Amino acid sequence: MYMPLLMFVIFLAVQMSLVYLGNQAATATAREAARVARVTGSAAQGDAAGSQYAANIGQGVLEDVRVTVTYVGDDRVRAVVSGRAQQLVPVLVPRVSQEVEGPIEEFRQD
Repeated sequence: MYMPLLMFVIFLAVQMSLVYLGNQAATATAREAARVARVTGSAAQGDAAGSQYAANIGQGVLEDVRVTVTYVGDDRVRAVVSGRAQQLVPVLVPRVSQEVEGPIEEFRQD
């Protein structure tokens, strides 16, 4: 009698764990994209670095990845990464999205 309920709870726990893992991969990708954009001052290089990073660490964990790096004002950069977490059943998986923002690095002589 309780077996179907137990199987559903186990299934749900595994799916939520996969969503959590996808969320962590999106966070790491957004941090890397923002870091590259902050250091180089180039949103295009940040996009490329984020996409490459997602391909390396997100294989099978994060799918359909979109990396967008934009400037916020004159001195800040924002990286937004979204994608789909790995799924057991296609109807239960939300998209994961993470955003990282930070100042653009300025190098000044002493």
